Amino acid sequence: MANSFDFDGVGGYRLKDETPVTCPTDISLPVMRSSGVARARSAAKATVFAALLGKQLLETVSDRENYHGHRVGVAVASSSAITPIAWEFEAVGLRKGWDKTDTLLLPSSIPSAITTQTSAVFDTHAAAIAFQDGIFGVCAAIEYAHLSFAHQRSDYFLIIGAEEVCQIQCSALAALGDQRPWIDSAAGLVLSGVPNSAGDWQLALCGNSVEGMAQVLPEEWTGATTLEIDIESSATLFSAPLVPYALHHLFVNAPGKAVLSCRLPGRGKYVLGFTQHASC
Repeated sequence: MANSFDFDGVGGYRLKDETPVTCPTDISLPVMRSSGVARARSAAKATVFAALLGKQLLETVSDRENYHGHRVGVAVASSSAITPIAWEFEAVGLRKGWDKTDTLLLPSSIPSAITTQTSAVFDTHAAAIAFQDGIFGVCAAIEYAHLSFAHQRSDYFLIIGAEEVCQIQCSALAALGDQRPWIDSAAGLVLSGVPNSAGDWQLALCGNSVEGMAQVLPEEWTGATTLEIDIESSATLFSAPLVPYALHHLFVNAPGKAVLSCRLPGRGKYVLGFTQHASC
């Protein structure tokens, strides 16, 4: 699988050889309908992105004997799914009259809507939880999935980071002098409670460090391949899809232990460590 991002290993990242996103993606009606999202025209675009991707990801495990929808959890992180919905509803109401608004937009403005709507598409029932904290939200979702496995609540967990371009949010980033790439898409991964093949990776370390405190890993993690992501400002916008891409980069290049360290200014770091399952 091709990785859309280059990571320099010391916090920086950039889109690979792609034309930068400068405006919202225009999703055609047939594509919206193919996502399976109910009333897709009134849903956030990030929800449509997450549904389209999630269906593809679940296809990689749905033919396994131990796959059952009631044992599959879903977590979606997004920092941009709510604002465009609220902005559209209020703008139409103020400028054209409240009788001209699409009232079906309101359910999609609920923070958890992106996950409940996609979980309905996937017919999964173990868990449906939404995170709004961008890159930290995806890290928290991975930790949540680990706890779900530990308490035998699920066998598989779908985790997606989805973002959509909203001009008002992009203007806010510009006012901060933040030049991060705009992301109008989704990225994700499927986790399982037990290894399914030799070479699978398993979460083995999870922690947070406060801003300004040196990151000290346990002694057994000395020599682990480490990748840092340093978000330019404290805004979490357009950061959720970075985690799956960063993990892909790590797992391709790490020999056995991999550490992902994500930093937000003023918020400290979220650290995830993974070990590779050894073949028998």
